Amino acid sequence: MKKLCMCCCLLLGMPLTVLAANDKIDPATYICAELITQPITEGGNPPIFTALQIDGYASAKTGNPVADPQTLASVLEQVYTICQAKPTETVLSIWQENRKTIPAATEGDWRADKTTCRDYTNDTENGSGFVIWLDGYNRAKSGKPASVLNDDETIAAYLDACSKQPDALMLDVMRTSAK
Repeated sequence: MKKLCMCCCLLLGMPLTVLAANDKIDPATYICAELITQPITEGGNPPIFTALQIDGYASAKTGNPVADPQTLASVLEQVYTICQAKPTETVLSIWQENRKTIPAATEGDWRADKTTCRDYTNDTENGSGFVIWLDGYNRAKSGKPASVLNDDETIAAYLDACSKQPDALMLDVMRTSAK
């Protein structure tokens, strides 16, 4: 668990161009067989990029705007284990059930409803994972299953728009600039 949490925290510091190379998923229809057949990350951990997307999506569906690496790590470990026994189940349904067993974070540095572009600019090292989580959150809130951050170009355009609106919420800029 500690190793997985550390991996989640390390992912937050990865350049977004590395993250953009990962395939996008539809959190609503993504099944366990897809999760467990994804390559394991270095260190033997389940795919964190996918977890960020699913957790952001699940968070929006439950009305929780806080991105919490410790919750993510705990739920991912549980879900990955359950998915091995239930390959045809949707990851989201298992994710949501397991999130109910863990107290939801109510505060944190990375929040869909409070994190501004300035916050990101001041801590890009830890904000990269939040951008991916926020994309999943936005997908659930917008009702559009497709990611708005499709490639390096759309990520760059989004971050550029964000840099020009430092006091704007990152979520608001995502909704208007990355289409």
